[in-house]
Amino acid sequence: MKIRGITFFLLIISTVHSIAQEKFELSDCLVYTLNNSPKLKAEKLSQEKETITLYDQKSTFLPQIDAFLNYHNYFSDLPTYIFPQQEGSILAGETLPGPYPVQLGLPHNLNTGLEISQTIFDMNFFGNENFGQHYQAYKDIKLSMAEEEILYQVSVLFYQIAVNEEKLTFLNLNLDRLIKLQSIVKLQAEQGFAKQTDLDKLLVKTSNLKSKKNKLQSGIKQQMGYLKLMMGMEQSSEIALSYDQNKRLNSNETSLEKEELLSEKMLDEQRELNKMNAKKINADYYPKLQAYAAFLFQAQRDRLNFLESNQDWYNIHQWGLKLSVPIMRGFEKKTKKEISEIVDAQLSFGIQQKKEQSQMEFQNAIAELEVARIEQESQQENVELAERMFAQSELSYEQGTMLLMDFLDSEATLRESKMMFATALLDTRMAELKILKASGKLKELVNQ
Repeated sequence: MKIRGITFFLLIISTVHSIAQEKFELSDCLVYTLNNSPKLKAEKLSQEKETITLYDQKSTFLPQIDAFLNYHNYFSDLPTYIFPQQEGSILAGETLPGPYPVQLGLPHNLNTGLEISQTIFDMNFFGNENFGQHYQAYKDIKLSMAEEEILYQVSVLFYQIAVNEEKLTFLNLNLDRLIKLQSIVKLQAEQGFAKQTDLDKLLVKTSNLKSKKNKLQSGIKQQMGYLKLMMGMEQSSEIALSYDQNKRLNSNETSLEKEELLSEKMLDEQRELNKMNAKKINADYYPKLQAYAAFLFQAQRDRLNFLESNQDWYNIHQWGLKLSVPIMRGFEKKTKKEISEIVDAQLSFGIQQKKEQSQMEFQNAIAELEVARIEQESQQENVELAERMFAQSELSYEQGTMLLMDFLDSEATLRESKMMFATALLDTRMAELKILKASGKLKELVNQ
């Protein structure tokens, strides 16, 4: 009764634990990743920063308003101005030959005002009207590429963990079988029906199998921690992966047609942006026209009493146009133009190379998948054969017509066959992921 009570208690704990663990299929992991991945959040923040930088560049074409306040003091002599003889004699109150030096002004001077300027014509503004559109497309593609890359990494890790858990299940089954066999062989050895060396060999095999189990469990734990990290999930969260080994990622990956990849689209947008930059360089050869207005207020005092109400202020208001025509800037523009032409040639070459490389990767992925599926089918047949051999060996051992070591060899063969089948299954899933990525359809896994 005590044993039954303990067993029932452990069963309840196991049931509660399994309920607490949330089941995650691959699509669940991918959706969670899109909403919580730290890498994607960092990429979005980076793009927000770039958007603000772009707006800051556009703001130079908007009205500019500056207020200023300037105070200065002539602590020694006042400024001296030179006047012709006729005007100078009047200001100086005496007649002298030649020009007249006259000191003008007061010791304390305060100038304040408001200046407004507005760009009327600048080819940097009118020649890049499509820059914002291409830049937004470039950012969208960059974010989609970051999403695709993290989804691929999560998918790979998901299947690695799932297959390792399958291997762990095989090890647990074999380990349970060997532990049960220990009690039988031990009893036989005590009664003289089995050798002590057989029991020792069984204990060694059991110990080795436990060591493999511990290493595999440790590896799964590390992989699960890394999976949570990529998904943006707390390490303390308890999740379990739901995995159907017979479910393909796509009904027929080999019939997929390759679409234009995000990496190819990004190079196209980079080339367009480089063309826009070339237009900006050419725009520096055009004149620039700017309108401005200034509202200035000036005061001069013998003493520092600018705030007294009975003192006069003098106003100077003006507006005007400023036309600047570039004539000579060294070889700066010529150098920038040559660099832009080289970058355009590099991007054009890169686009062609990327298309050829992507097509080759797509064809290689298809070939890899065909080989992986053949290997999977072969290993499946080996597992079925090993299971039949093990069933026959188990029966022969129970009937006493097979030695213990031969039975253990049969058990090891079955275990190895299942391990190799699990590895072949993982290779198949990896090849399917490569095809989806190479064809530009990896994000379809989110909706499966």
